[in-house]
Amino acid sequence: MRCEAGEYVFPDPIPEFAQAETEKFRDHLLKKLSEDQDDIFGEYYEEVVNVCTEIMSTFLHKEYQGPGTLLVIPFIDMADTVKERALPGGPEAARAAVVWAQEHVDKDWNKWTGSD
Repeated sequence: MRCEAGEYVFPDPIPEFAQAETEKFRDHLLKKLSEDQDDIFGEYYEEVVNVCTEIMSTFLHKEYQGPGTLLVIPFIDMADTVKERALPGGPEAARAAVVWAQEHVDKDWNKWTGSD
């Protein structure tokens, strides 16, 4: 595919990157949400982590195509899905997830692909 001046074609998602990043995300969220386990999540904190991890994994595998493609939609979906399943702490979990993603996903992609 030929690009015109000023056009940029995002690469396809990279399954190996998505898997590695999903694991890092899950590890971080388990640690972060366990800090508030008693106050917010109670016995459901691992279930909340599972919901968020599933949504993040799907996004990374199907939609994330490098810097400039990190969307807010997966994090809204996290909060909504946690609420729909009558689990506690949807907004808190989504906030922790988006903060981590903003700090890591694009940087990790650049390291993975050797981009700047």
